[in-house]
Amino acid sequence: MGRRECRVGIWFNQIAKARERAQDLDIPALAAYAKDKTPRELSSGPQLTDRLNFLQQTLGDDKSSTQVLERIIAGNELQDVNYLERGTLAARSVARVVIRDAGGRLQGYGTGFLIAPNVLLTNNHVLPSQTDCVRSIAQFGYELDIEGHELNAVNFELDPAALYFTSKDLDFTVVAVASASGVGAVSLSRYGYLPLLGVTGKVADGEWLTIVQHPSGERKQLCARENKLIRRTDEVLWYTTDTLGGSSGSPVFSNDWLVVALHHSGIPAEVNGRIQTIFGRDFDASVDKEQDIKWIANEGIRVSRIVDLLQKSLPGHPLLGPVFNLTPAEAVGVSDGSPPPVLPDSKVTSMSNTPSFPVTVTLSISADGGVSVLGSGLTSGESLNLEARKTEAAKAPAFDVPFDATYKDRKGFDVAFLDSNDAALAVNLPTLSEALSQETAKLIADPSKDVLDYHGYSVVLHRQRRLAVYSAANIDFGGRYDMGRPADVWRQDPRVAADAQLTNFYYANNQFDRGHLTRREDMEYGTTRLKALVSAADTCHWSNCTPQHAKFNQGKELWQGLERHLLEDAIKLDQFRAQVMTGPVLDEGDPTWSKFPKIQYPVKYWKVVAALTDEGKLFATAYILDQSDVIDEFGIEAERAVPFDAYKTFQVPIAEVERLTGLTFTGGPAAQPFSLSDVDPLAASSARRRVRRNRVRAQESAAVAAAPDGWLLLESVDSVVRPG
Repeated sequence: MGRRECRVGIWFNQIAKARERAQDLDIPALAAYAKDKTPRELSSGPQLTDRLNFLQQTLGDDKSSTQVLERIIAGNELQDVNYLERGTLAARSVARVVIRDAGGRLQGYGTGFLIAPNVLLTNNHVLPSQTDCVRSIAQFGYELDIEGHELNAVNFELDPAALYFTSKDLDFTVVAVASASGVGAVSLSRYGYLPLLGVTGKVADGEWLTIVQHPSGERKQLCARENKLIRRTDEVLWYTTDTLGGSSGSPVFSNDWLVVALHHSGIPAEVNGRIQTIFGRDFDASVDKEQDIKWIANEGIRVSRIVDLLQKSLPGHPLLGPVFNLTPAEAVGVSDGSPPPVLPDSKVTSMSNTPSFPVTVTLSISADGGVSVLGSGLTSGESLNLEARKTEAAKAPAFDVPFDATYKDRKGFDVAFLDSNDAALAVNLPTLSEALSQETAKLIADPSKDVLDYHGYSVVLHRQRRLAVYSAANIDFGGRYDMGRPADVWRQDPRVAADAQLTNFYYANNQFDRGHLTRREDMEYGTTRLKALVSAADTCHWSNCTPQHAKFNQGKELWQGLERHLLEDAIKLDQFRAQVMTGPVLDEGDPTWSKFPKIQYPVKYWKVVAALTDEGKLFATAYILDQSDVIDEFGIEAERAVPFDAYKTFQVPIAEVERLTGLTFTGGPAAQPFSLSDVDPLAASSARRRVRRNRVRAQESAAVAAAPDGWLLLESVDSVVRPG
């Protein structure tokens, strides 16, 4: 069984359990009945007694407790103004869980939150095993600031060796989190934690709830009203709250900003016994995702049940001390994310009928590769394998990359990158035709300019199409660092109008990936590791992004391996450099997606690569990727097993790219440039004969359609026509 089938099975298992728990309840009817009712009308006598007892423990005054209870059960929605500030602080502890398999491939997203200084709580179906934690990360601060700007997320590795416990029945997982992030060494303590209390009385039926969540993996959001607790069982709370997939693992808060439940599943809408989607059709497990399910009610696991199981299973675990030892009064004091009370030290001892949990040292790996110890829980007799930890961290680091929001330090594309001492070896930015230059997005600060400079590459945007006309990069395959890939943090560029940039809204509920033009991997070089990280992260601008079908973007060995192949086979051995210009073919006849009928998406992409031969001579080659056939056959809204050969890659004359794009490619000094077609090996007569021979062989294959005249269909990198 594949990982996707396994995850779908986990979803269905939770849905089945929710159905079983709700078999004697008419949840839609309960929700309708409770809509206009106060907690006084919906809560039982024992519930109200528990609620009063809890208020007395937290407030310490019988008169005040009674007054607060009366206000609550009467349905009075007025709050002290500090409700907002306390909610902001509580939300800091909530993280997006980026789920990756052991090979580092993205599997999806969930939500989790800190319940102790180094402990994250999420669902079992988000992190069902220790293996799922190895390459997954907790990402804090993935949200908007007070002015609506996207903040830089901070990534923290999970540490299942220090703590991992999971329950399928209650659908929860607790896992340790590193004390500090990777580059930048941000302390996890800045995000506080949300205490869990095993006592009852934290909320009564009919009270309002709030969920802070990362729906569908999006930036942090909350649903603050029309979220009413409508019924409880011994294990779960039922409530009417808007959530999506990716919200699994979110904290469910009371009005006191105390966690009362762990959101995890619910009852889906059904027609003729088949689960329905938000698109108005039956759920298809081979295509649809968890966030596509249409829910009619939501269910959260009660905090009291989670705490009870943890206490029974891990009674002496040092990382869980804050979960076990806090009183209600203390919990209210730390629910805003402030530091926890000091707890007595404890050691991991042998516990009968419970697993053992080694305490590990957390290491910080700096930008220059240095390793330092951030904190230690080692007891006598324990050992530490520094080399093993360093290797593991190198495979899957968590990056916090400095970002200059002023854009003053970006140098952009360097025309002399191949050889700064010889102007004849310069490669210039593409020249736009007069008509095309009228269609570009201009810089707000200087409307006479349209080139956006980044670290090592430059972009020009098409104003109406909201996509790049081209992205031109300096690539150095020497001086690279062996780095794992952090989660992409995509940004709008404030130097051009926001409506000239196609952003994340377009990539939901279809098979388009956010495809880099200048690849992140290509920019992972620099004089230091930190500079390489900064350069690579700068490729995650919407100006450098185009909608590329997921199957192409995940099976790109040929298209995105061309530069490296040319460099390894035909360039100066001591200068692993290339100039790579790429972009979409923005054709007037490009199709549109029905959801956004005014936005055309490209079906062809072009690439021009320039480098030096081993004799120090400049050469340039051009390529076209055509994905129109596969889009015609399979569309963009269904996930299918599409063979990679459906995406045809051609080597073409540079002049052909110029004809399709309205761009002109030149080299040499700016005063006397020459056409890159002059150094295109495909333009040579001998190359043309080889093209004809290869094309004849390709056309004889029943599986390959005829290519346009002059286009060489590439079956592998060995088919590329090279210099000489």
